[in-house]
Amino acid sequence: MSIQTIHHDVVRYDIRRDRAGWTVYDVRSGAIAVIDEVLQVGLAMDEADAVADALSTDLPSAPLAGMMPRYAWFQDPARP
Repeated sequence: MSIQTIHHDVVRYDIRRDRAGWTVYDVRSGAIAVIDEVLQVGLAMDEADAVADALSTDLPSAPLAGMMPRYAWFQDPARP
């Protein structure tokens, strides 16, 4: 079993740098995470990390409460 396989089994969402901050993405598919129809791109590193952790544990509502509305304006997709 490779390290990459182990990473994919343990962590579902991760973060990567984008042109305006950090993007949360699904490590299995490469798709950008979406919460309430808002792409999770252009985030501060701490916020992106919190979103990725919450989504990876399948408990997003409590840790993310109050965080997402300020990013509703940002709809441009990230480019790796």
